[in-house]
Amino acid sequence: MHDIKQKLEEVSWTHIQLHMNLAKEVEEKIKEAIELKENGQFQEGLVVDLLVGSIETFPPIKIVGETTALKNLQKIEECLMDDEVGKIGVYGMGGVGKTTLMTHIHNKFKNAEIFNCVIWVTVSKESDLEELQGRLSKALGMGSERIIEVDGLAEDESWTLFKEKLGTDFVLSPEIEPIAKAVVEECDGLPLGIITVGAAMRGVDDTVIWRNALEDLKNSRPNLEGLEDDVFSCLRFSFDHLKTQIHRDCFLYCALYPEDDQISYDSLIEKWMADGFFDEIEDREKGFDKCYTIINDLKDACMLENCENVHGSFVKMHDLLRDLAIAITRKSRQFVVKVRSNVGKFPRDESLMDDVIRVSLMHSNVEMLSCQSKCPKLSTLLLEGSRLGNIDHLFFEHMQNLRVLDLSHACFMCLPQSLSNLVNLHALLLRYCVNLREVPSLVQLRELRVLGLSGTSIKYLPDGMDGLTNLRCLGLPVTAKLEMVPVAAISSFSHLEELLMVGSKWKWSSNEDRKGRGAGVEDIVRLMHLKKLLVDFVDSSAFSSYVRSGHWRGLNCFLLTVGNAFNDLVEIKYNFYSRECQVNVSDSDCLNSVAFPESNLTELSITRLHNLSTIYMEEPTQGDKLANLKRIEIRKCPKLKYVLLIGWFQTLQNLEEIIVADCREMKEMVVDMGDMGEANNNIPITLPRLKRITLSHLPNLKSICKRTLICSSLEQIVVLYCPMLKMLPFSINSLLSSLKQIEGSRRWWDSLEWDSANTKMYLQPFFSDCPDFSFRREEDQEQQETKRKADSIS
Repeated sequence: MHDIKQKLEEVSWTHIQLHMNLAKEVEEKIKEAIELKENGQFQEGLVVDLLVGSIETFPPIKIVGETTALKNLQKIEECLMDDEVGKIGVYGMGGVGKTTLMTHIHNKFKNAEIFNCVIWVTVSKESDLEELQGRLSKALGMGSERIIEVDGLAEDESWTLFKEKLGTDFVLSPEIEPIAKAVVEECDGLPLGIITVGAAMRGVDDTVIWRNALEDLKNSRPNLEGLEDDVFSCLRFSFDHLKTQIHRDCFLYCALYPEDDQISYDSLIEKWMADGFFDEIEDREKGFDKCYTIINDLKDACMLENCENVHGSFVKMHDLLRDLAIAITRKSRQFVVKVRSNVGKFPRDESLMDDVIRVSLMHSNVEMLSCQSKCPKLSTLLLEGSRLGNIDHLFFEHMQNLRVLDLSHACFMCLPQSLSNLVNLHALLLRYCVNLREVPSLVQLRELRVLGLSGTSIKYLPDGMDGLTNLRCLGLPVTAKLEMVPVAAISSFSHLEELLMVGSKWKWSSNEDRKGRGAGVEDIVRLMHLKKLLVDFVDSSAFSSYVRSGHWRGLNCFLLTVGNAFNDLVEIKYNFYSRECQVNVSDSDCLNSVAFPESNLTELSITRLHNLSTIYMEEPTQGDKLANLKRIEIRKCPKLKYVLLIGWFQTLQNLEEIIVADCREMKEMVVDMGDMGEANNNIPITLPRLKRITLSHLPNLKSICKRTLICSSLEQIVVLYCPMLKMLPFSINSLLSSLKQIEGSRRWWDSLEWDSANTKMYLQPFFSDCPDFSFRREEDQEQQETKRKADSIS
């Protein structure tokens, strides 16, 4: 009791002290602000440097209708260059190409010196437009000084675009061509309509089908409230002509996500499968393949758009196609979609909810789910990103048909017992509910396939886990408080295909070391259907035990670490589909050598191995072990003598980046172990794909390579604090076509020795002076690497 009291007093005093310090800081900041205001009276004007920062660049979108589009672009550009014009308004019918035009304008001017800053703001219909308009009007002044209407495509442009969407290899017969032109006329010059209809008719060479399509298009008035007939008749036609009813259902499901949202393949596929679209497919991997095919079919039909994203594969819906989907589902009274809305409670109208099968309140203001809601047909309930903090204990009482429940990123600390009655639930997603400490018993949820508890504060798995014999995916990454994974639970997951636990407090060791307390490595090895494994091992002994079992050979994807996800000793990451293998080794005083593993190695990262002196291949004759290597990063290995052997270069044809930093004893980056002989020093080495080489804080480095390096793709050379390095081995003829920058200190640059006086003259324009004290750069790069790992786990 005395200890508890003392801790409470310490905590209380800490809070008091914190508030006192904060009050003092606020007082000082107020004084500082007053002084700044008084000193900010610049009678003779003020000059401010241009804003420096990252400007978002959008992927280039192909512009359609060259003549019409260029005319519209020219109008906008003329207004932008007119000093008398302060504001421009661009309007036009839905699907006419306004967003495409403005994307081109944005990309053209983003880096131009004409404007200090270029800003792109995406405003969805769910946003508070009145508030946004008020803020913009106040900042910019009322009204637009130029109004520009975006015209539809001309007849010949429409026809050209339509034929393009039919396919360049497709030739229209004399009988079909006039019908096809009539189809294009029905699209009324609207690019979105032409694109979707053209995609729907791709590959059709039957005259009867074309005549029927024209008739369908003429009669395809959507008759849906609030939709413009011209464009939506085309979109409805394209929807009706999707391959199968499953394609149409999957398309409509996408409307549950917010407007302009980038939807990850994984999220979409997970929910499609859990909601019963592909119940006939038992194997999770085969189900993913089927869903992936559906997504590609929808993209080919131009009903979904591809998105570029560093975090994976994403798609999005055009806002008009989403409007169509919502209108169709509203008419059938099967969907309730209130995303990013101010709705404060769950819909209660029983006459409305009797037929509803899917509800999405994603990112809404719902804070509480009160009382029980009778939704006998409800199969999907999405509340991800809402403000949900409390759920009535009877709320799920009458939702026995529910299959997908996503409450991720909510604020509640516990869940009601009525959750235990969802006997048909297939996916329970509670990801990053950071306050969640306990989950009710899952003993009755025997149909559960996916359980996502990543980022929660649970200490123990829910009761009843040993009865989840149908579970396919268990997600427990970043569960920082998880104390135990019972043997009984793991051993009962006879169909488990994915075990995701990187960043969890629970580390895997051998069962012998566990001494009966929780599951161990041997229990993982018994999971015969496992295809994806992301786990941390407690030490190298446990890691070696798993590797020796050979179980990993049956996996399609794995991330294995020794230590933890953010400060690991060994990390091996492999993806069967991309054939990529990444190896990261760090933070050890024990390892003095590292051997190359699988031939699929694409990335090698070695950090803080204080006694490492050698990197080698176990079988030097198997040079193909490096054939896929793209990136080498070596940092803080003070005893390492070299990075690469000359004998390896013949297979390093895919190497793109080399980073070497803080290796004090390194004198040569590339060495010849004697098997090549001095006579071969004149034979150049070719690295056709090398783009970047960074050498930092290598005080004894004297040579990169004694041979000439031919690097026709090299864009950047960075040399920081390498005072002994006096020569660059790169062939000048191969550099000039690709080189963009050489970065280093002026002192180092002036001390370099050249084979020819002309070489320095040719390279001088690419040189950028950078001081040697760049420790912050190294710290930033390590921080970025830590963030990258955290993002990949998420």
